[in-house]
Amino acid sequence: MPVRLWKWIAFSLLLAAMSPRADDFSLGAQAGAYGTAYHTRHADYWGLPYIGLNAGRFYIDGTEAGWWLAKDDAFSFAATAWYADTHFDAADGATPALRAVDSRRSTMMAGFSAQYITPWGALAGKIGHDALNNSNGIAANLSWILMKEFGQFTLVPAVGADWWNARQTRYYYGVSRHEADRSQLPTYRPGSTIVPFMLVGFNYDWKNSWNTWGQVTQRFYPHTVTASPLVNRQSVTELTLGVSYSF
Repeated sequence: MPVRLWKWIAFSLLLAAMSPRADDFSLGAQAGAYGTAYHTRHADYWGLPYIGLNAGRFYIDGTEAGWWLAKDDAFSFAATAWYADTHFDAADGATPALRAVDSRRSTMMAGFSAQYITPWGALAGKIGHDALNNSNGIAANLSWILMKEFGQFTLVPAVGADWWNARQTRYYYGVSRHEADRSQLPTYRPGSTIVPFMLVGFNYDWKNSWNTWGQVTQRFYPHTVTASPLVNRQSVTELTLGVSYSF
């Protein structure tokens, strides 16, 4: 797990400690397998603490934190920052050529998120800019979310798409002329890209302050991504499992 994510978790804990009285506060842990389109030698597994906090307009939800600008039973709008976990460690490249290019770093995105709840589901969207200027790019997300409750068990299927502008796509999947000279890979300069996805999440409330959840996500990469010399997969599966305790 990148060091900057642990710095984010530590910062979130500090914010939680400094926040006013919380209406809802929980701590826990989450872990999973992170699917990547990159041609790497090893699978990517991760684990980290979970922090959940609702304190008036301020909130923390795992690797996302924000400030509600508007919120009611049907519509919410927030200024938000979140951890974007796409990354490539060149040392883990599957071939000598891939190990000769630059690593791609994960980053923090800062922007806005919104959600509108209807009787048939919820429409959720998010847009942000690379706050650490790794790519200086822009990313957005749009999804349609359903929710079905079965007593203490909640099932949450969703479909949607991620959009990256050209700068974001080129940073993570492009190959610069300097990298091509070092690695003998062809140069690659993609434009913006859209990555569709579908997911199924679940949550189980044990009614004794404990909560467990999980999510399986399948992403389908377009030609903009799969044509990259760094990539050898057309789709990836991501798995997340977690547990938390509410105080």
